[in-house]
Amino acid sequence: MATKKDYYELLGVPRTASDKELKAAYRKLARKFHPDVNPGDKSAEEKFKEVAEAFAVLSDPEKRAKYDRGGHEAFGPGFDPFAGSGFDFRNFGFGEVTDFFDLFGTGRRRSRPPRPGRGQDIETEIRIPFLDAVRGTTVEVVLPRQSLCTECGGSGRSDRGGERECPDCRGTGRRTQRRRGVQVSLTCGTCGGSGRIGAAPCPVCGGGGRVPTEERLKVRVPPGIEDGGRVRLAGKGDAGVAGGPPGDVYLRIQVDPHEVFRRDGNDLLCEVPVGLARAALGGTIAIPTLDGRATITLPPGTRSGQKLRLKGKGVPASGRRPAGDLYAIVQIVPPKRLDARSREILEEFARLHPDPAP
Repeated sequence: MATKKDYYELLGVPRTASDKELKAAYRKLARKFHPDVNPGDKSAEEKFKEVAEAFAVLSDPEKRAKYDRGGHEAFGPGFDPFAGSGFDFRNFGFGEVTDFFDLFGTGRRRSRPPRPGRGQDIETEIRIPFLDAVRGTTVEVVLPRQSLCTECGGSGRSDRGGERECPDCRGTGRRTQRRRGVQVSLTCGTCGGSGRIGAAPCPVCGGGGRVPTEERLKVRVPPGIEDGGRVRLAGKGDAGVAGGPPGDVYLRIQVDPHEVFRRDGNDLLCEVPVGLARAALGGTIAIPTLDGRATITLPPGTRSGQKLRLKGKGVPASGRRPAGDLYAIVQIVPPKRLDARSREILEEFARLHPDPAP
């Protein structure tokens, strides 16, 4: 039986090597001896297996400590250096090696089709006038987004030939392995599950299947939307990857304040100036509404701050939501200047109606 080589010597690192140094050494050797780089070279294949085994042991803190204490003899018969790693380097198909590199975020990857994925949602903000928010409106927005590449139809692959059936999965996109006696089906790492390899990347999108564009959209803002509300446009976000569904667009609505009205849910409020005599005597006054001016009866003795309600004159009904009401808030405005006759009348009124005791 041949004597196993020292793991540290195989990787060309000292026994004090850090995890980072181990990964760098393994990456370098794996690239050099990988079977795909050396087709038909059995010695390179064996070397690749040896360095893969060395890294599988030394990259595991528990296995490394055990090896440092007793060398190869520290492991009993039937020891599997790859157990627990999730990958079997003895079956050195490129898919497993690619996945292993993915795990550590290192190594050289073979160009392969991207896996299907949902496109990103897009969120943006627009401002609209107060009355447009109350009544509803249509706005036009220009959105930067990732659209399907029209050159390749989103596949990311060029149509200039060279594509062929993946030899590792025989075009199925799946590979079968046995792990601890259990047969499992995995996505083929060579072709990324597409079943095809060898096609050049699309010259327009570079293989991503998407390109940056700007899209002009007309968006219906429903009546009654409040400041900070959102409008969702399903499927109008970034295009999906490799046939995945597109994302959505969310428009966050910022509503400009109005010079007369303000909102309280579906109700509208406005302040109405009323003269001193009218507040005391009562009568009819004109108040602003969304549909123009309306008249309302002011009861005698109305006080400043009192609310007068106009039913159904608030935010218009929409769908199942009923119309709100309009509340006119009385603001009594005393005269700024008094002629002699007006002063005489008010002084007489004050004598007849003195201020209430505190």
